[in-house]
Amino acid sequence: MSKIIHNKLFILCILLIIFIFIINTNISYARKISFDLHGGLISTIVGGEENENEAEPTDEDKIVKDGAYIIPSAVNENYVLDIDNSSLDKGRNLQLWSRTGEANQKFYFSYQGDGYYKISSVFSALPLDVKDGSKENSANIRQWDDNGTDAQRFKIIKNKDETYSFIAKCSGKALDINGGIYKDGTNIQQWDHIDSKAQHFKLEKTDLVNEGIVSIKKATDYKVALDVPNNSSKNNLALQLYEVNNSLAQRFEIHKEGTNEIRIRTVSSGGWLTEKGDENGAVVIQSGDSSTPAKDSNTWMVEWNNGITLKNKESGLYLDMDWGSTENGTKIQVWEKNNDQSSQRYIINGEELIQDGWYEIDSALGKRLDLDNSGSDWGTNIHMWEANNQNNQKFKITYTDSGYLITTMYGLALDVENGSKDNGANIRQWENNGATCQRWWPEVMDEGYIKLRNANSGKYLDVANASKDNGANVQQYDGNDSDAQLWKLNTTTFVTGWFSMNGAMYCADPTTGQIIKNCTRVDPTMTDPSQYGAIYDFDSEGRATWHVPTFDDLPEGHGKNAPVPTNLQGDQRQRTLLLALSRVGCDYKLFSAPTGFVCDGLTAWSITNATGIRFRQGTAIDDQDMSWQYIYIKNKNGIKTDISQAKPGDIIFWGDPANIENHSTYGSRHVSIYYHDGLMIHAADEAHGVCIGDFNTDQNAFHDFIGVGSPYDDTSKCEIPH
Repeated sequence: MSKIIHNKLFILCILLIIFIFIINTNISYARKISFDLHGGLISTIVGGEENENEAEPTDEDKIVKDGAYIIPSAVNENYVLDIDNSSLDKGRNLQLWSRTGEANQKFYFSYQGDGYYKISSVFSALPLDVKDGSKENSANIRQWDDNGTDAQRFKIIKNKDETYSFIAKCSGKALDINGGIYKDGTNIQQWDHIDSKAQHFKLEKTDLVNEGIVSIKKATDYKVALDVPNNSSKNNLALQLYEVNNSLAQRFEIHKEGTNEIRIRTVSSGGWLTEKGDENGAVVIQSGDSSTPAKDSNTWMVEWNNGITLKNKESGLYLDMDWGSTENGTKIQVWEKNNDQSSQRYIINGEELIQDGWYEIDSALGKRLDLDNSGSDWGTNIHMWEANNQNNQKFKITYTDSGYLITTMYGLALDVENGSKDNGANIRQWENNGATCQRWWPEVMDEGYIKLRNANSGKYLDVANASKDNGANVQQYDGNDSDAQLWKLNTTTFVTGWFSMNGAMYCADPTTGQIIKNCTRVDPTMTDPSQYGAIYDFDSEGRATWHVPTFDDLPEGHGKNAPVPTNLQGDQRQRTLLLALSRVGCDYKLFSAPTGFVCDGLTAWSITNATGIRFRQGTAIDDQDMSWQYIYIKNKNGIKTDISQAKPGDIIFWGDPANIENHSTYGSRHVSIYYHDGLMIHAADEAHGVCIGDFNTDQNAFHDFIGVGSPYDDTSKCEIPH
């Protein structure tokens, strides 16, 4: 029996010696086994120090090859990692958002050695970063200046379910979907690596640049962009660098020729970005038109070098800014690759073709889009007329998700009559009702022209019979190559103030440009602006236009350290808004006016000081008296339940009407002052204090909107804008 035991011990000793030999001579292999079994999380713990002589992995050996990726959640692939608000600013948050495929949802992975990657936003060229290099759970993930720290290095682990997790080098923690909540805006944080589904993501390879309308900005100074001088349609014109102004001169159309191989068309001319020469310093021009075929000289290879670089296919030289300058007028050229300067690094992001604003719309036939007889009625015809610089030839263009809205001087929309899909259907002005027959999509044409395609019918804005006569009718028609469907947009300034038209008085709100009918003329004997306040805009005849106060009307600023405005200007509504604006930045605190307010305290203080009315507030934080304010306004001027009817200075209420009528504290939720364009001024909560909020965004936080109303004796000399 002892002999058997002795033999077993001998065999065990031999096996132990063999095992130790394998460990000592194959430490790198043991390290690899650890990586394969544990997804890399404990490789450095098991393997000890990295082998200094270990070779850099090839693309085939990397877990992820260098390149651009979309990063969907493994649980719901409709939600992907996204840069908050499509912002180029450092510090903006990484979040979850519905998939769009735009550049703010694309990230470039570049291997940095030692098993770690830098992950950069393609949209901003800024790398992802653990805020302040924190080692704590819930630390935010943001985009930040490239600083090469461990806060910007991530190890990628491939999970058993073929998904990926990302481990921050600075903390050893994983990128994590906060609370595992899959909805727009969910924060991305770091958390202990616990193999949670909230830490599992997929990777989808993608091109760096999408087709469509883009801007091309300098990656290291996104306030300057590629620009066509003076928006000229001149062929062979050299491009320049210019401060960002979002004009058509800074819009380009990307056409894909292959994987990360593109041609770039200028909106200004319809020509292509082309290298003029194949030596260092050769200029880049707009050349040709839509019929110009793809050639190596007008084709660019898209690469990444801490930003997008564009290599000309013919010369192999890179799109470059002369001396890396950011000065207006800097020459755009080609130059050999230079990794040490910022002159060759760009961000190329999708843009809307037309910036919101006022335009004159000129036909290639030589006449201008015009409102017939300047009529203000629904159904007034749109026709052509010689240019006269009048407001009836100025149109406001505004982007919406369903197409551009084009409105006349009266705020009425360019509309296809009766929503027709027929050729020859008339174009008129009509109430903006959101219908697709009032929405238009622009298409880039040659020589700086665009076509306008109706979102409902697919037909194009067209001059009937291609007439060059004054009064020629404007219709919709099938797309064709005639001048009758070619338009140029020229930015313009809408003439505000008072004017007489067709025997009636009108004024135009200087903020929105909205025409207001039948304004009351100021008494000619009372033309001193001090009687109305300088907040009014006066003309030479003493006529005044009401406008919404802004921070610019507060010469001594705002916040809890700012003085209370004296010598208040304007009418009761304007004075209320000025007082409320002056308190933006104050604390959320009961009975601390003028440095702190709760919600009904701000409304009470502002209205009391603006009007002389004693507008009550509550006596304690749980006994707010918005119920008294609600009943007072209801009895004085009535409560409206449609927020679109609110005017600047009106009071907005949330709560339960029945309980408010009984002065119950359970009926009171919140109260705020309507500002303009869906904004409100309110004492929101302890986190935000007195601030400007968005009704449509913030109303869900307060629940149960019940109405809006006016506490004023309206005495404005002109109708108040909504």
